[in-house]
Amino acid sequence: MKDPQQNDLVIEIDEQIANLIEEINAEPGGQAFDFSASLSTVVIDAVMGPFGLSASMFADREGGNITTHHNFQQGIVANDADMARFDAWQNAQNDPFDRAGANAAQNYDHQLKAERKPLFQKAERIQDAYTGRELPKDGRAHRDHVIPAAQVERSSKAHLGMSREERVRLANHDTNLVWTDAGLNQSAGMRDKLEWAEQVKRRDGVEMSNAEYFGVDRERLESAYAQAHKRIDSAENLAVLKKQAGEFLTQGGKEVGTLAIRQVIGILLKELATGLIEDVKRVVRDGFQSIEHLARLLKARLLALAERIKAKWTAYLTEGVSAGLAGLMSSLITLLINSFLTTAKRVVTIIRECTLAVVRSVKLIVAPPLEMSGQEIAIEVLKLLSGGIVAAATLLLQESVAKALESIPLFAPFAQDIAVVLVAILSGTMGLLTVLCFDRLKSHIAFRNKALADVHRGHAIAFLKVTQTRVMVDQAARHMSETTEQLELRLANSWAVIEGESSKADAAISNYGLSIERLRTLTKEPA
Repeated sequence: MKDPQQNDLVIEIDEQIANLIEEINAEPGGQAFDFSASLSTVVIDAVMGPFGLSASMFADREGGNITTHHNFQQGIVANDADMARFDAWQNAQNDPFDRAGANAAQNYDHQLKAERKPLFQKAERIQDAYTGRELPKDGRAHRDHVIPAAQVERSSKAHLGMSREERVRLANHDTNLVWTDAGLNQSAGMRDKLEWAEQVKRRDGVEMSNAEYFGVDRERLESAYAQAHKRIDSAENLAVLKKQAGEFLTQGGKEVGTLAIRQVIGILLKELATGLIEDVKRVVRDGFQSIEHLARLLKARLLALAERIKAKWTAYLTEGVSAGLAGLMSSLITLLINSFLTTAKRVVTIIRECTLAVVRSVKLIVAPPLEMSGQEIAIEVLKLLSGGIVAAATLLLQESVAKALESIPLFAPFAQDIAVVLVAILSGTMGLLTVLCFDRLKSHIAFRNKALADVHRGHAIAFLKVTQTRVMVDQAARHMSETTEQLELRLANSWAVIEGESSKADAAISNYGLSIERLRTLTKEPA
């Protein structure tokens, strides 16, 4: 008797084998990249990308949109206000030190004069900060800037991050004001205290340093100098940092919003332009009918775009947020780079576009579509990154192309515009070639993966065949066993019947013999 479960298993194995054979005979998945069809979108992508909307929506400039100290020292600034600060710093460098300023708040000596008498009255004794000697409360006791006021006023960081009033307050901070002897103060003047102390002069026929001549205690001088320098350096750095942080929030915020808007507008315009191109192709193919017909096509296209926006507004919003994040990161990267190196205007644009490509790649890695495999995700990420690299490389060519065109009189008036178009087409074409390469790689990987999968499918078919054979052998063995048992039972029953009939036959024969003997006895004649 056959087992129903084993019969079902055999049927199931047959179905599995049939499916595997169908998969082996199938073509590798994936849609081939249509280069010729995609080439028509190159100009559209260029208009929506760094060569079009970016050029019109972003006012990129050399050194970025935030003035760093490194750029400030070279006169490379982000706005007119910083240019005014640079000019003031240059004037301070070249002109005699103006201690008085325009008012009391800008006067480096006003506070010193105002505090002199109150400090005389308050202090029980006055001690020279550099020598340790007691000073009389008269004209011989001077209030001295440890770090000269002229040095603060001529500091590039102080000019970048502070106003004149703030620089005066910094120079006149308690950590930078000490009592010292009038002669020592007048001798040091506006020179650096440590340098002044090391200078050697011939006095009374003997060469000696200023420190030796005035009896300067080295430890006292260096302690006062270090304390004052630490305070001033810290205040200048903090002022520059606060200025840059404020500008980063404002400029970065603007860039976030602008890049997000550019991304959304770019998507919408691309969809609209792509649809309009298809409409134009249809009109060219079918022939021009009427202005009303064109108006209906345009209306239908706009309505379709509106419906698409309605259906996918969350996706557009997400894309805008991602672009905004990329804008914020690019602003930060540009700021950090310009703290050490000065970026060209094109480099600022390149940083933005590359950062956008990186953010898109990270987004794809973190939240990939469910239907994409790991290899497909890796290829798409490589496409995004290579696209950013291609855009960066071609952007660097734009100025060179423009200069080359300017040398041709016919093209000179339109050199910049033509350069934008040519470089945009070049960028798009190179991008398409890059995508084509990755598509070929993707196809190669698909074929390789299918070949490997087919090998596994072949092994699976062999395993299923072995399993199916084992099940059928088990069924046959069980059937033979059952048949043998039935034959043995039948033979045993038949043998019992034979033995019974044989016994009966023996008994009948025996009875027959006895009957013959009796007959013989009865028929025998008397003697």
